[in-house]
Amino acid sequence: MHAIAAMRRDPKLSLTHAAKLQGVKRETVKKYFPSALKQSNRKFQATKGDRYAATLYVPDAFGNPVAVHTRSSKDREALSRYLRDLGRYLRGNRDALAPWHGKRIAGVELVTAGRTIVAIESALSDFSLYRAFNGGAI
Repeated sequence: MHAIAAMRRDPKLSLTHAAKLQGVKRETVKKYFPSALKQSNRKFQATKGDRYAATLYVPDAFGNPVAVHTRSSKDREALSRYLRDLGRYLRGNRDALAPWHGKRIAGVELVTAGRTIVAIESALSDFSLYRAFNGGAI
């Protein structure tokens, strides 16, 4: 799936090159993610979105990982942007989380309260979108 995401970020990136960057064969990407690709002029391009399910993780109010069962690339991208903005907030940009106040993604409310984030900051240092290190699945 990362090869498809790379192709979405860089439309000039070929399927073969994107697959090599992820350490898989082009055929493997085509086999497992056929609806995320379209063929145009004998070249494969990534579609704008997909409906593949994936489980990602976001922190709760205690710094523990919460599983978010996403059903689209748009949800996965939104969770990624949220964690990026959370990191910006922790580095001093106090307005970084303003767009996320009161928002939910795939039914999970996002933590945006400044006091809560400061309280769980140490737990967030090892946090990963795809894997939970804080006592969750590795």
